[in-house]
Amino acid sequence: MDTIRWVNQASARSGPLERTRAEIAYAERAAAFRRSRISRARLRVRESDALLDLVEECRLREFRLIPHSLWGAVVRAVGQVDPGLRDELGINRDPEHVADVLFEAQELLLDRMRGSRRPELAPIIQLFGNREPAAAAR
Repeated sequence: MDTIRWVNQASARSGPLERTRAEIAYAERAAAFRRSRISRARLRVRESDALLDLVEECRLREFRLIPHSLWGAVVRAVGQVDPGLRDELGINRDPEHVADVLFEAQELLLDRMRGSRRPELAPIIQLFGNREPAAAAR
């Protein structure tokens, strides 16, 4: 509320540059709030998407091996998802192999996200202790 009032006050008392600056500051604050509310699984999916884009770029440029800096990020991301996939990744820096392992990691992440969003039944709490069904019917 205060930010909106500040943006409106800035637009009333200043020129277009000041209004633009105030609007950008407001958008950055709103984006920071949204970023903090994104789940870890969704962040890992976004990271794997970005890594896949970079690996695809390596394939298009016909690199024989993934660059070292990208390789470190891939190993770290895959290791956070599943240590078994990291072992499958091994030392093979071939872009085809790396892309396949990243796709497998992304599949695991998406399965986990789907499972975490599935509704669950709340536990039933007994209000009056254990009573016999026949006694309750009388």
